[in-house]
Amino acid sequence: MNRLSALILILFVWFIPACMPAPAQYTELESGLLGVEDSQSILIQVDHGEVIVLGTEEQQAQVKGQVLFVDELEYQVRSTEEQISIKAFTHRKGFSDIPLRLEVRVPKQRQVKIETDSASVSVQDYEGVLEVDSTSGIITIEQLAGKITLYSNRGNITVRESSGNISIVGNYGALNVQNVYGETAVSTIMGNVVFNGLIQTGDIVRLETDHGSVSVNLSLDSALSLQVRSTSGDVACVLPDINSSTRTCDGEIRSGGGILSIRTVSGAVTLQMIP
Repeated sequence: MNRLSALILILFVWFIPACMPAPAQYTELESGLLGVEDSQSILIQVDHGEVIVLGTEEQQAQVKGQVLFVDELEYQVRSTEEQISIKAFTHRKGFSDIPLRLEVRVPKQRQVKIETDSASVSVQDYEGVLEVDSTSGIITIEQLAGKITLYSNRGNITVRESSGNISIVGNYGALNVQNVYGETAVSTIMGNVVFNGLIQTGDIVRLETDHGSVSVNLSLDSALSLQVRSTSGDVACVLPDINSSTRTCDGEIRSGGGILSIRTVSGAVTLQMIP
């Protein structure tokens, strides 16, 4: 390589990065505290990004967050007699960086609804009524108690260490449930379902999928009545004293108490005990 070519290459390496746009910087959203009356529900609407909802013992809701493209953000917090609404639309679908991080702390024993297109949703340490409606976002729920209704068309849903009346519905994403108590219903068309944990007196668990698989790992102390049905999927019940065939599985574990019902069309079903 002659000196002229080497010089051109050095200039190219130096000047190209200078011409590239600088990385986008996050801007803090205007944070605030909102008094929440007993009659008010809370509605959170986010199109893309990340939403974190945390329970609080305070009687106020707190909103804070960060956004990448503040000039494009559609942000509104409103309070009426019946509802507190928090709306944050970035209009940045498919962006490589997280366009919005929103954190909302809400008083317990309230009714909270979250609506999103693709934002990931995480809710922790909350008691009350929760509904999440998502098109393709990931939903993660931990340490909740109350009435929980979750839907994501294409996103995965995970629920851990929670109790109450739990409804989980999806179409294509994976649905994972671990250590839940009370009445739990999980339903999907193409997604796989995984249940890990204990089932005892007072617990009712219903798992349904048309074409995905169902995998159940029961704790050794479980006591339940079991019924499994599949139209064309293979059923494998690796459980003691259970009547099973390639399509069905029935019986009681430790004289029953809880209820476990599983149905698939073509999805395979596997049940086993875990230490």
